[in-house]
Amino acid sequence: MSKISTPTGNNAILNSFKNKFATTVNVVHVNSLDRDIKFREVSVTEQKTLSKIMIENENRRDIVYDAQCALINKLCLDDKIPVETINPETGEKVVSYKNFDIYDLTEFDRIRILMEIYQNNYFHNNIEYVCPVCSQKNSYTLDFNNIIVKLNEFDLKDVSYYLEDKNYKYNFVLNYPTVRSVSEFYKQYMKKYRGTNKKQQEVLDNLGNIDYINLFIKRIELINQNDPNDKQIADLTIMTYSDIDELISYFPQNIIFSEDKGVLKYIAKEFIEKINSAFSYEKCQFCGAETREGIGSTSDFFL
Repeated sequence: MSKISTPTGNNAILNSFKNKFATTVNVVHVNSLDRDIKFREVSVTEQKTLSKIMIENENRRDIVYDAQCALINKLCLDDKIPVETINPETGEKVVSYKNFDIYDLTEFDRIRILMEIYQNNYFHNNIEYVCPVCSQKNSYTLDFNNIIVKLNEFDLKDVSYYLEDKNYKYNFVLNYPTVRSVSEFYKQYMKKYRGTNKKQQEVLDNLGNIDYINLFIKRIELINQNDPNDKQIADLTIMTYSDIDELISYFPQNIIFSEDKGVLKYIAKEFIEKINSAFSYEKCQFCGAETREGIGSTSDFFL
């Protein structure tokens, strides 16, 4: 006689399946760590939860952003990650170990890992948006594999950008910001954004884009043209979003915003436009208008 399933038996079956799928491994190369990291597959429940958060918080980038980060951390199967630092006194490499945390990595890493997770887990990749020109609803499909191929071609070394005027020489060291700094930015941005009318939101969006670009500045060296011994160095990687915003506010307008040589213009071209280029340029199927509004366009519809 066959046995009748009992609640205890059902729990055992459920746990057995849960354990099997929890150890299914996908390997992703994480650029800033220069090593492969193991991630398990996304469960149906996790995908539903993330989709629900994204739908219910369409206008809350801070909540959606942190939900994506939480999912990445939850899926990671590597407990201890070796981290190399340089002893400032001896110049020798020191290896320590810490838990994987996406907030310690770069915004590029986050996008790269998400693309791998979405591709490996067959996430829904049909994107719908309203054309800002004709207000018609469009849809298109993201090609995850093509995006990953393009991202793999990126050169992720720090970039130095030099400027000078009659008073100072400026050296800006640039690269993708940490996920932690971007998360903080979105939280502060949403505090300004909430409760504003549509016109005010448009102004805040423009100001927010500038504040976001500031995060790509890792280090600033300022040298007095008339006194080479007068040298100031600022490490922006240890500053808060508010501190960075205040620091940048002291600089001359032409150094930061100039259309022909300003550092923010350079960052937009060398970093933001490049990462957007990994995502296809889409045209409205009704009026032909290109859908691209900087970092907050094609990639942000999905990421």
